[in-house]
Amino acid sequence: MATTRQQTNTAFVRSLMEHSKYGALAQLFVLDALDKWSELVAKAEPAAVNTPLINGHAWVGVATEIQEKLKARMG
Repeated sequence: MATTRQQTNTAFVRSLMEHSKYGALAQLFVLDALDKWSELVAKAEPAAVNTPLINGHAWVGVATEIQEKLKARMG
């Protein structure tokens, strides 16, 4: 989907999920990607994912939070 104005990250993800030629399969893909990536990061040592831009403890923390929310939603 081409756009001439900058979208927020939230709007961009929403667009990915709502305007795919593959329909609702795009929603499943995004949720699956969130699940797999957050699971990987949640298991990491914070020092291993620490960068000058992102604090490793916060990165692992947000991954853990996303995992908890996904598990609560999907069982």
